[in-house]
Amino acid sequence: MTAWGPPLDGVRVVDLTSYIAGSYAAMMLADLGAAVVKVESPDGDPFRELPGFFGWNRGKRSIAVDLKSADGRGIVERLVARGDVLMENMRPGVAERLGLGCESLRAINPRLVYCAVTAFGSSGPYADRPGFDPLLQAMTGLQTLQGGAGAPQFVRIAVTDYYTASLAAQGVLAALFVRERTGQGQRVETSLLHGSLALQSGSVVDYPDKPMFARENPTYRLYEAGDGQWFFLACGNQSFWAKLTKALGLDHLTNDARFASWLLRLEHSADLLPILIETFRSKPRAEWLEILARSDIPAAPVQTLAEFVDTDPAVRHHDMIREYDHPEVGRLRLMGLPVTLAPAVPRDPGPPPALGQHTEDVLQELGYAERDIADLRERRVIGATPGAGRPPRATNIMGGLSRPPNPPTLGAPRPSRGTPRPPDSVTDADIMGGLSRPPNPPTLGAPGAGCADAPVVRGRTGQSRGAP
Repeated sequence: MTAWGPPLDGVRVVDLTSYIAGSYAAMMLADLGAAVVKVESPDGDPFRELPGFFGWNRGKRSIAVDLKSADGRGIVERLVARGDVLMENMRPGVAERLGLGCESLRAINPRLVYCAVTAFGSSGPYADRPGFDPLLQAMTGLQTLQGGAGAPQFVRIAVTDYYTASLAAQGVLAALFVRERTGQGQRVETSLLHGSLALQSGSVVDYPDKPMFARENPTYRLYEAGDGQWFFLACGNQSFWAKLTKALGLDHLTNDARFASWLLRLEHSADLLPILIETFRSKPRAEWLEILARSDIPAAPVQTLAEFVDTDPAVRHHDMIREYDHPEVGRLRLMGLPVTLAPAVPRDPGPPPALGQHTEDVLQELGYAERDIADLRERRVIGATPGAGRPPRATNIMGGLSRPPNPPTLGAPRPSRGTPRPPDSVTDADIMGGLSRPPNPPTLGAPGAGCADAPVVRGRTGQSRGAP
């Protein structure tokens, strides 16, 4: 059988994103073998101060460039001229004011796939508002759902960021496939708003007399064992119910009419729940998990992420932890590759970069002479560290993971995009700011002219235009 390299080997990505959703989307492409250059301001991605930054930016090269200068924009234009994909999460109109909007860049490279990720979309009533994952959790019902009958609960994993990143990467892959068929670049858009609804596709469903499940099903919930340790029981059908009653010595309940279906068990929860609570308190958790596993009943212990990563044999079997030597923090543990293809051969994407670590290398590849690079540095157009080396490749060693701090609070609203501003009036907060947005999607026109002819590839929801 013939083996190939990584599926996106040879695909070049220019990554102008920051924070989580856009950065993680570009990292997903790097995981699949794309060559990703992260273009940062001289101060760096604002989320560099969080440990999570390393988990959203591995496998990239970093260059530090002042995009508000003409020479800085020229560097991006050279990258685009030889690139395949550009990803950004700037506020609406900012990329255009910088001369880095979709239409301008596709005039340089008509085959470019331009991906914009925003909070609320590049048009619509909230287009100019800043947005972060917790705000979309609050607005779209996730925190109400998480709280159940009690107070709303903030989901501490950035679920809308992560799913929106997946939608953006999915859109880019679809656009690259379209380009193979047509030769034409595409504009890809999605947003945290799109992602938060797509994440709840089953919950968005509504119809007359739709049943509402406000209570927990006794066979699909958390239980506390006799030693005070918790586990989750997940018996979702009658086959598992029959196995459960036999394993628990409750055979007389197997064919009890009150518990003959999922909905009936929910309806008669008051009868069944006390029986199961009392039963599971009779033995320690480890013993129950062994009994349940022996009977092919779905159950799992409640544990920390570190416990799962450090001790679970499945994590080791699937090579889901990598360890690197990093120039800033020393030994750095990250997750392994979550997707594999065969017979394509995966390639370890490498560690996340230090700020501006690869500026000189990338500029030399773009044709800049050493004296030109020195001049750019002297004029503060670039901010690379001279002689920054490349960290070693990964070793496959298990280890615990750190959790990033809570997302920051939002700043003041930005100026309306109704009044154009010159590039030198664009602030770093506009470029790197809290889930920025791309310019309005263009209308379709004649092929080959620029973004005006590029169809918009939307996220999975197919709703209003936008990007996270």
